[in-house]
Amino acid sequence: MRKSIATFLAALGTPLRRGLENFAPSQQLVVKAGDVLVQPAPDGKSWSALKVFAVEGATAHCMTYEPSTVKPTLDTLAHAAVRMAHAPRATASLAEGWELAGNQPASARELQGLKYMDFELYVHLTGQDVGAIMSTATEHFERAGMHAAEGRSIEAINEYGKAIELYPAYTDALDKRAFAFMELGLYEKALRDLDESLYLNPEGMSAFFSKGECLMKLGHLDEAQAIFIEGQERFPEHATQFNEFLKRTRAFALTGRPA
Repeated sequence: MRKSIATFLAALGTPLRRGLENFAPSQQLVVKAGDVLVQPAPDGKSWSALKVFAVEGATAHCMTYEPSTVKPTLDTLAHAAVRMAHAPRATASLAEGWELAGNQPASARELQGLKYMDFELYVHLTGQDVGAIMSTATEHFERAGMHAAEGRSIEAINEYGKAIELYPAYTDALDKRAFAFMELGLYEKALRDLDESLYLNPEGMSAFFSKGECLMKLGHLDEAQAIFIEGQERFPEHATQFNEFLKRTRAFALTGRPA
């Protein structure tokens, strides 16, 4: 029995050992767009893989995959989960210690993730006209504004969404869609847009203030108070507005009813 168990346990490590035996790290590799690189983890228990989207000077723009227990191939990576849609690396860090698994141009699906991480690079790699994209996004934004002015919040939300889909960093559209969600009482959805807007533009006063209002409406009173207190310091020209809502939040905490 002991021998059988030992044999079984030893067999568990066989696939990985075989994979390591087949590992042929490159030396002085000069990476190019489409290159797929693999290497075993330092502990020898998993494999890492990445695909190079583009090379700009000393920087390689890459996509990384989730670690796997077997050596990745082009075929297996076609169905592998993506860990990071955009992970810039120094080209020098890829010159050694990686094996070139092959070259496979990025698919439209893979580049879609890059759209939200580096829009300029996404447009360049997909060969699109950034002017045309922005023009169409602006048309949707303006159409949404007309809907909002006429009280058609759902139609406005849909049009803002189209603008954001075209240009994910469109902070004005994110803010306006959040305001439309707030009009409908959909504060959690509004909060997601406001957080995204503030990630892109931390100095957005309207988004910051509205985040506090959403938190207050959702009953997250401590967080809302923190926003309104911080807002008086960050945006002193709007201190009165932040202070007014700080008072409302504190009243809500006492009465249990939003002001």
